[in-house]
Formats: sequence, C-alpha cells, structure tokens
Amino acid sequence: MKKNNQDETIKTFSDYQIKSWFQDESKNIKVEDTVSKIISGDCKTLEVKEILHGNPYPTWRLVITTNDKIYLLKTSRELK
Repeated sequence: MKKNNQDETIKTFSDYQIKSWFQDESKNIKVEDTVSKIISGDCKTLEVKEILHGNPYPTWRLVITTNDKIYLLKTSRELK
C-alpha cells in the first residue's frame, strides 16, 4: 500500500501547549520554553492576526498570525 502524500488543502497548526507565553501591549505573543527566555527577549514572537478561544471552555487558544500560520496555546501557560 502506498503512503499518500500530504494533501495541500489540509490546514495544520503548531502545538505550543507546553510552552509559556505572554501577550504584550501590541497584542503580539511571545512564546518560549522558559519564563527567563521570554523576559530576556530570547523568544519567538507571534504577530497576531486573530485569536480563537475554546468553546464552551476557554482553556485553549488558536492563534492565527499575520503570515496565516496557526498555533495552539494553553491558557494555563499564559504569563500575567
């Protein structure tokens, strides 16, 4: 049986549920494994286009960036 190539119409997302994250004043989200990396600025910055909240329980967020990539974040890992 042949393995099918990934269909180009399938949308995928990156799973960042185990990473810590912080949404700054500009609404961009900074993501990294540790809080110290976020504070030092050694982190990935997601330029937010849209945020989808989980329903009926808002424990997950799907973040769509300006370059149309999708990321899954867990609200319990949000830094406030």
